[in-house]
Amino acid sequence: MQQDVEERIRQRAHQIWEEEGHPDGRSEEHWARATAEVMAEVEAEAAPKPKRTTRRTKKTEDAPSDEAEATPRKATRKRTAKAETAAEGDADAAPKKRATRRKKTDDA
Repeated sequence: MQQDVEERIRQRAHQIWEEEGHPDGRSEEHWARATAEVMAEVEAEAAPKPKRTTRRTKKTEDAPSDEAEATPRKATRKRTAKAETAAEGDADAAPKKRATRRKKTDDA
């Protein structure tokens, strides 16, 4: 394992040296940079992967559920002629006021 890591560091240092145009006197810098990169990769590979857990999420209208598929939605009512004219703002078609009910009392 250690030899494999050292080989990876050596290859990465050589790659860095080539990418920078074969400069002289910077081998220690290339080696340090390659070591840091390869060790980060090794640590990431060795880190335990998180377990997959299922999360319970809230049901939304966008997400169909089993119950929603079984029971269809209620149909929306169409507007009646009276409601359409009231919506348009005709004064004549204004809805009538309703009379309020009085409570029955024993005094009457």
